[in-house]
Amino acid sequence: MTTKTTCPIPPNMTPYQQVHSYAEIEEIMNSNEFYQGGTPERRVFLGDTVLMLDGPLHDERKREFSSLFSKAAMASYEGDLLEPVIAQVLEDLRSHRRADGSVHTDLIPLIRMMLFRISARIVGVDGVDTPEKTERFRKLVEALGEAATAQWSVGDKDAVLRAGKETLRQLVDEFLSPSLDRRRCLVARHEAGEIAREDLPRDVLTLICLNHDDVIPEDDPHYCYTWREAGFFLVASSQTSTHTLPHVLVHIAEWIKEHPEDAAKVNDPSFLRKAVGESLRLHQTSPVKLRVASKDITLSTGRRVAAGEMVALLAPPANLEPEIFGEDADRFNPYRQVAKGQQPWGLTFGKGAHMCCGRWLVTGLFNRTDDKTGTEGTMVKIVRTLYAHGVELDPDNPPKLITATYHDAYESVPIVLRNL
Repeated sequence: MTTKTTCPIPPNMTPYQQVHSYAEIEEIMNSNEFYQGGTPERRVFLGDTVLMLDGPLHDERKREFSSLFSKAAMASYEGDLLEPVIAQVLEDLRSHRRADGSVHTDLIPLIRMMLFRISARIVGVDGVDTPEKTERFRKLVEALGEAATAQWSVGDKDAVLRAGKETLRQLVDEFLSPSLDRRRCLVARHEAGEIAREDLPRDVLTLICLNHDDVIPEDDPHYCYTWREAGFFLVASSQTSTHTLPHVLVHIAEWIKEHPEDAAKVNDPSFLRKAVGESLRLHQTSPVKLRVASKDITLSTGRRVAAGEMVALLAPPANLEPEIFGEDADRFNPYRQVAKGQQPWGLTFGKGAHMCCGRWLVTGLFNRTDDKTGTEGTMVKIVRTLYAHGVELDPDNPPKLITATYHDAYESVPIVLRNL
């Protein structure tokens, strides 16, 4: 049988009322009477970003950034950025072929190398244009991601936060500040009538300049809103795929052992899309979603939440409810039929006002646009390319799960490319 999925609850959630029910979580996420919550360390790097805002200001901020996730933008990220960088990364690996022609590598850094070009474009980071700079940028964004999710760290959270603040300072000095200066100049020329709006870069830093939110306080130049928003988009645009895509390969490998008749389907985009949706359902990037009640509230189920009370929404176990996903909901099944009105990934991208605005970057735009701007999504695109090059899990080096945090993710997935 394929591996049974479990969803351990981080111990720092014990003080809060915990909500396991899919229906209740959906009701809370769709309600305007709950707002984003989080432990204090979460706000060090994410405070006042589009992720943490609520109400009219959140709606306004989402509209400001909506052009980053248009159909045309999705097609551009995939066709103009992802496809060439995948090809380049694989080309670089060819110099490491062994005598039998195979290449042995680790999937985790491989995925990150493929995705960081998209992250840089979405945010507007210049200078990620050499292997050395790309590697430096990758390490900084990875470290920032660890700090931004410090509430899920197993060890010393203060140490993670201190390291994260130093990382953000370096990211600002080396990459973000020079990129912002260039966009300030371009926006100034636009406002002077020298450059049309459509000729400006389409990225986070440019939009921040256009909305005159690019205020860098002299007394705190490295930790202001501009850098927090940029940091959030850098982490968010790559984290879901980095965390979940390795699970796809592991699940498919287990599935084919039990269903060898499906071996050829690893080259079928439809099969891979179903496998991606199933893996997204089983493995969420965040173990808990936190919300705070704006007033005394009684849910339709009778559950009561007091004004100002923070509740822990346990979406990972809710995604395993048999009533929604069938009796084998805790196991991988690429042929799963979901309940009417539900997405195959369940609650993974959230619901309501805070549903992830970048979800189509991950899942693709098939059946949601025309042939010209249809996309496969980053996960299917990468997985399909790897299978085209004969990817297998390394039989001598099993995958290793992350132990430093409560994230449901791998820290290492050794692979072999047999046909590179």
